[in-house]
Amino acid sequence: MYFGADYYPEHWPRERWEVDASMMKEANLNIVRLAEFSWSLMEPQEGVYNFAWLDDAIRVLSAQGLKVVMCTPTATPPKWLMDKHPDIYQVDRFGRQRGFGSRRHYCFNSSVYREYTEKIVTALAEHFKDNESIVAWQIDNEFGCHDNICYCDNCLEGFKKWCRDKYGSIENLNAEWGTIFWSQTYRNWDELIIPAYTECDTISGMTSRNTHNPSLMLDFRRFSSDSAVDYQKLQIDIIKRYTDKPITHNLMGHFSDIDYYNLGKDLDFISWDNYIRTPWGEAGYKETSMAHDLMRGIKNKNFWVMEQQSGPCGWNNLGSTPAPGQLRLWSYQAVAHGADAIVYFRWRACTFGTEQYWYGILDHDGKPRRRYREIQQTGSEFEKLTDLFVGAETVTEAALIKSYDNSWCHGIQYHVTGFDYNKILTQYYSGLADNGISLDVTSADTDLSKYKLVVMPAFNLMSDDLKERLEKYVTDGGNLLVTFRSGTKDWNNKMSTDTLPGYFKNLAGVEVEEFDALYGDRTAEVDGITGKGTASLWCDVIKPETAKVLATYSSDFYKGAAAITANEFGKGKVFYVGCDLDTCSMKALMKFIAQEAGLLPVLADLPEGVEAVRRISKGIEYLMVMNHNETEAQIKLDGEFTDMITGEKVRNDVKIQPYGVFALVR
Repeated sequence: MYFGADYYPEHWPRERWEVDASMMKEANLNIVRLAEFSWSLMEPQEGVYNFAWLDDAIRVLSAQGLKVVMCTPTATPPKWLMDKHPDIYQVDRFGRQRGFGSRRHYCFNSSVYREYTEKIVTALAEHFKDNESIVAWQIDNEFGCHDNICYCDNCLEGFKKWCRDKYGSIENLNAEWGTIFWSQTYRNWDELIIPAYTECDTISGMTSRNTHNPSLMLDFRRFSSDSAVDYQKLQIDIIKRYTDKPITHNLMGHFSDIDYYNLGKDLDFISWDNYIRTPWGEAGYKETSMAHDLMRGIKNKNFWVMEQQSGPCGWNNLGSTPAPGQLRLWSYQAVAHGADAIVYFRWRACTFGTEQYWYGILDHDGKPRRRYREIQQTGSEFEKLTDLFVGAETVTEAALIKSYDNSWCHGIQYHVTGFDYNKILTQYYSGLADNGISLDVTSADTDLSKYKLVVMPAFNLMSDDLKERLEKYVTDGGNLLVTFRSGTKDWNNKMSTDTLPGYFKNLAGVEVEEFDALYGDRTAEVDGITGKGTASLWCDVIKPETAKVLATYSSDFYKGAAAITANEFGKGKVFYVGCDLDTCSMKALMKFIAQEAGLLPVLADLPEGVEAVRRISKGIEYLMVMNHNETEAQIKLDGEFTDMITGEKVRNDVKIQPYGVFALVR
């Protein structure tokens, strides 16, 4: 199993490199990632390449048995290049050019930047093609981490071509977008715009919103995502000419500006950057598990964590310091959900630059302390368990569907204040996780027939093809859950004229007679299989046709109307949830639906904050149990197991330490 750190030898004196490599080996590391921000060293002036320092660093690392992930440096084009070609910079929607001084300061659609990209990637790949220490390549770094949307002339021309390829004629585009509204009809491709700043953006309360034709905005989001995918493929194709080593890119979990399913198609494996405690917020353990499951679901196979938090981190201010045991716990959590490699960010905190406060395994003084020793212990354990962990399958029988197109659609028109597509997905994920159910987070294009339950919250954009696939899935015995704000639009973001819930009406066996968007402190009471619950965002007033009522509203003008229903369809069943729910009601709902679908918890009666995942490796089934609490917890086992981490026997009622982990084989 690869277990390592992100290392920046260019940040440290040459005489320190041997010390670092030796300490890495002592910490049981066996891989480093290099060079993703070092273009100015690789090419200090145009056409003059210098890889000697990188050759030297790899020799030092290799002497200690460390392998390398080599990165292309295109996330940080050097100053000489930007000065020579300032049109490479992105332009924001107000027409302002973004300048130098940070990173990712380029437009994916700049033909000039693509030319320079080809040159540096070709030189890098040609130079290192035979280096046996390199086991994988990484393209660029965190596409879109600051802003994936550019409004420059390059993007305008690229968008025109993208639309011509999609629609064929300007007449088809006008029809699909409904440009007759507000007299926005385009006579030819030259008149086509990109959704930059408009008069309506100044409407009170909408100053942060970009107000345009919704279909135009959705297609521009798709185009912007495709631009990143195309730019990545440019680099992949170059590297593939020189080496057959696998290629990845470090994604960002729940980040949704780029369609990760499309981005992942050209990659050999997915990797991602996992930060749990930052000054911008702290992820709950279920949110992190969901991100791992999504990364696994992009290609429906295991992944790497290319940046795993290893200390307190931040730019201008700091997040909380990981408590003793959490670094180890987070690493096991990643493995439980499908990580075949853990690479920590970073080896040592940098003394200069924007990320001075982003601490690593070592502090600024380079001395080993608690975090180093905890990672050293984790590496020793992983080394013993490599055969059990690497390539293992995480066992699931349920799927949560995430759609990037729907994420963009909801972001353009968000229905009601407080509506957040990703939060809704997280609520349903948590509702199942709270009942001990493991699940995949994946695309609607995935083969759904292997799942007993498919959950598709707020799946608003729909197509006839997907409707047919879902009907077949349910007819053949599958269980499908859909919610309010589903099926009301076609795939190009036009409203359907079908009675709500639109594309899902026949499947769900209901008619939505009307709905209520809840603003301010307004809530609605729900009663039924959910227990007594509360909706605080949205209420569909449901008229059952062939469906049975599972819960009703007990307040407001729709008191007594159906809120949640179940409809038999072929051999399967469709659940329609017409409202949002509080946490307790969601847990109760998902417990009922899991039972209806024949889903069993990995371990029954788990305490709050304890997670269990079932895995299979080479025919051996094992359980990973993780305590995310700062206090001891008690779990119930059905028999005797061996903890593969310690070799100890455990049985029946077992105590698990704060931030403790078991890997249990019967």
